[in-house]
Amino acid sequence: MAEFKESGNKLFKEQKWSEAIEEYSKGLGQEGVAPDVKGLLLSNRSQCKIQLKDWEGALEDANACLKLLPEHTKSLFRRATANEKLSRLSDALTDYVQVCKAEPNNTAAVEAASRLREQVLKQQQKKSD
Repeated sequence: MAEFKESGNKLFKEQKWSEAIEEYSKGLGQEGVAPDVKGLLLSNRSQCKIQLKDWEGALEDANACLKLLPEHTKSLFRRATANEKLSRLSDALTDYVQVCKAEPNNTAAVEAASRLREQVLKQQQKKSD
């Protein structure tokens, strides 16, 4: 399984997203994959799916990773990104805020949270009008 993660990471760095997904999936299909390794394979596969604009697939993998590694901020950020692209702004905002709390210097998460906070407030105002 480590070889699939390594080969997936190599393909990832080369921006060969589909091929990297295949390698990560092979690693996930192996017997006896440790939960932390499984979580990282899912997280990396989620990022590849984001690159391919497969928002639902990215969301599924991020959720599966977070069941194994609940504090994994990269997966929280990936789930937030997928939710934002799927127009689930409130869910995205919740995850971006969690990332900001865990990593206050994560400028991408801070900017996304600020941007979405305004949008979510506007949506809530429209619903109450």
